[in-house]
Amino acid sequence: MYRRTYLVGSTIGLTSIAGCLNFTATSNNGGPSGSDTGADAPQFRADEDAPGTFILLRQQPQNPNGIVVGDEFETAIVLGNAGGEPVSGEVSVELIPPNDNEAIQTATVIIDVANELPSGAAGFFTIGLFEATVAGDWELTAGPEIGQIHPEYIGTVEVKDQSDG
Repeated sequence: MYRRTYLVGSTIGLTSIAGCLNFTATSNNGGPSGSDTGADAPQFRADEDAPGTFILLRQQPQNPNGIVVGDEFETAIVLGNAGGEPVSGEVSVELIPPNDNEAIQTATVIIDVANELPSGAAGFFTIGLFEATVAGDWELTAGPEIGQIHPEYIGTVEVKDQSDG
């Protein structure tokens, strides 16, 4: 089996207000992470008595024309803090292929202490690069550092054949 794992780290600059999904963030290259502010992410409640806990709220591949086999692409994720204490650290996601012959791809984002997520806040992060190696429905899942996944989260990433484009 040919396995490639993509580990991409990025430091994120984030300004966030507790309980609010509007903020600014920078992408892996230091520029704006896009026009999406995460405002349409699902609502969640923070348990003020619990430690800070990352919750994966939403994902959206950053290819406006869709993803085809051979593309390299980034994905935007919206993370929230479902606990009562601020949260920071290294968080990963895994992109799981539609078959066992392809490697799981991993990407990481680093939220440093200076830009931690307060209780009840959410942040928009651009993460990747991922490589679309085969057509089908891939699944973007939370890494072990993410304690919760929102019940409305949809992790499917559709990759089309070149001929379907």
